[in-house]
Amino acid sequence: MKTDHEISVKPIAKKSRLVFLDNLKVALILLVVAHHAGQAYGPENDWPILSIAKSAILGPFFDVNGAFFMGLFFLISAYFLPPSIDRKGVGTFLKSRLLRLGVPFIVIVIIIFGPITYFVDGIDMPFWTYMILFYIGQGDFEVGHLWFIALLLFFFVCYAIVRLIASTPIIKGKVITTPPGYISLVIFSIALIIANYIIRIWFPVGEWVKILPFMPVEVGRCPQYVGFFIVGVFAYRYNWLNTFSTKTGLVWLAIGILAGAMHYIDSLIGLFPLSLDFWTVLEGFIGVGLVTGSLVISREYWNKRGKLMTFMADNAFTVYLIHIFIIYLLQGIMEAISMGPFNKFMVVSIMGIILSFVLSHFIRKIPFAKKFL
Repeated sequence: MKTDHEISVKPIAKKSRLVFLDNLKVALILLVVAHHAGQAYGPENDWPILSIAKSAILGPFFDVNGAFFMGLFFLISAYFLPPSIDRKGVGTFLKSRLLRLGVPFIVIVIIIFGPITYFVDGIDMPFWTYMILFYIGQGDFEVGHLWFIALLLFFFVCYAIVRLIASTPIIKGKVITTPPGYISLVIFSIALIIANYIIRIWFPVGEWVKILPFMPVEVGRCPQYVGFFIVGVFAYRYNWLNTFSTKTGLVWLAIGILAGAMHYIDSLIGLFPLSLDFWTVLEGFIGVGLVTGSLVISREYWNKRGKLMTFMADNAFTVYLIHIFIIYLLQGIMEAISMGPFNKFMVVSIMGIILSFVLSHFIRKIPFAKKFL
């Protein structure tokens, strides 16, 4: 007999109940564009275009973003994974995902990143020799921002394998249970902090490892990605997104904002004597706080959309794919303009967002393109 806290229910039928997740993905896409727009004007890194003048505020901006926004992407993606496999089965699901994500990935990595790498790096050999024998033949791919798609496909395959080899049937639909409370979220935050601290002894943030030729991974952030992906799967099965306490979400949003503010203050004027170690602690609470708070705030206050948000939601995936090239172009143009680095960041962000959505709109009108975009 099922208890009051374990009652099987059918998946929610009304699509409108999930509008807030689409809206949230749009907000995250805007943040991704801004994050990449700032790379030229923040701390030194291996970005192709680097401005001599730097804006100090972009350092903590990148840190706080990195503490939560890709983890939230993985959570939302994982949330839709169980019902999709429930409906389609493992084989059909993997085929659909490989087409939907794999085809744009291959097109951009081979047809766009390949030639860019050849000309920008000044490769001293014929173009087709390089492309066929080295870039493709030796798997020397430039993946860029599409690492997320490669890692997401890897997570999908791992979950599909679990579904195939599970010794007991996985319950389809949802099961209502008591959603995570304060203690559970504190434990999850501490687990992230510990995992981050340990793994970064060998793999600090910013160090990328090619797990496969087409899948570079920033190992130092993997606890966040894996942790929130798993949470996304459980969030669907146990109906957490619809039953999670609004009060708890608001409290954790405040915790995330406070932890983020502390990092900004520490980075800009100094606050803690052991800044690096304390950042690992703050990062855990920023991640859990902002992810939890964003989901609850969106569910309660942003669960509807008009024509503009519908347009942006429809184009969000394509914008993710193409925005980087527009950002490169705008950053290159801005180097010839006399303007402060933060102002350049704002111009590139705003123009990058507008142009990316406009270009996406026309790309998706190309025959057959909409099937994948």
